[in-house]
Amino acid sequence: PFPVLELCGEQGSAKSSAQRHLRELIDPNKVPLRGRPKTVEDIFVGAANNWVVSFENLSHLMPEQQDALCTLSTGGGHATRQFYTQGDEHVLECKRPVALNGINPVASQPDLIERTISIETPVIPADQRKDEQTLEAAWQEDYPSIFGGLMDLFSEALRRLPDVELTHMHRMADYQLLGEAVALALGHPPGHFSELYSEAVSTGTDRGLETFGIAHALQVLMADRHKPWEGTYLKLLSDLNALNNIDRSNWPRSPRHLTSQLKRISPGLRSRDVFVEQLGRSNQGSTLRITTSFIERKK
Repeated sequence: PFPVLELCGEQGSAKSSAQRHLRELIDPNKVPLRGRPKTVEDIFVGAANNWVVSFENLSHLMPEQQDALCTLSTGGGHATRQFYTQGDEHVLECKRPVALNGINPVASQPDLIERTISIETPVIPADQRKDEQTLEAAWQEDYPSIFGGLMDLFSEALRRLPDVELTHMHRMADYQLLGEAVALALGHPPGHFSELYSEAVSTGTDRGLETFGIAHALQVLMADRHKPWEGTYLKLLSDLNALNNIDRSNWPRSPRHLTSQLKRISPGLRSRDVFVEQLGRSNQGSTLRITTSFIERKK
């Protein structure tokens, strides 16, 4: 599986230049950076015809587009009716590295955030900027050494990979294993990469929860409770609607919408000591229990 690379930063932080040169090391292309895809199918068509899927200057991605990038990260496909036919199906199946850039992070869905490595690019001071011609000449001069150095590092990482042991695996465990091997090849102690990766995952989890107003609302709801909350999704939505001073961005409009959001953010909520458990259906509808500690949850 491939993590998604997300470069974020202010104007003038060379996000696009960095992304273009990174792609040249892996998958040179006449158009190394593409604009925002209009449809999910555009993403898969680009993936079928390129090794690296590369988009620049993004300000927003629809949830279904973010789901498509998740599919590319871990492998999957997209099926659609073949043009000029009534029943023939055209399937695009692939697994690709993805690179994105924008002023602000565009990965807002928890599933995509868990697969994303987000890097904040520093602003380049005016007295340190270079014109495109000078930058390109320097890149072409250094390119062989950079590429050769990466291959040497990769070779050493592959040699060390069978000996890597992880005490705690994240969702992108294969990437974590390779990252540990690369860190060892660079002379870092065992566990160094995993520590950095855990910090990145935690930061991403916080950002993912901030996307959904109900995440904060649930934490407020449970803050002063001494026993679990139990009831239907309709009752939970009613109780959340009654809270004051709550950010209601991306707020669920119905119990069904609330159910969908809770499924997406439950992993992040667990890391913040809020546990959501399904209790099955009752005469009033589907029910759930919310607790705030592992001991209470086990009880």
